[in-house]
Amino acid sequence: MTFPGQEKPFLELLEYKSSEDRSDPKVDELGLRHLSFEVADIQSTITKILEAGGAKLGEITNFGTTDAPFYIVYIRDCEGNILELEQVSV
Repeated sequence: MTFPGQEKPFLELLEYKSSEDRSDPKVDELGLRHLSFEVADIQSTITKILEAGGAKLGEITNFGTTDAPFYIVYIRDCEGNILELEQVSV
């Protein structure tokens, strides 16, 4: 759990004042929101998660630049957990 280019782990904890019951949490809702992983190949990781019974939550988005892309996508694993996949291209 690190930022690209950083050696130290990063963990963000949030607390909400209210909650509501729901079957599948959304990315911005109360509770375990999502886990984030840096991956070497975001597309092949998505394929493996989908083959294992996961579901797409969005499309790959470039949060970097054309010269220095930083790809992010949200996906749900086979147990319903939301994963944020990040790929930093060098």
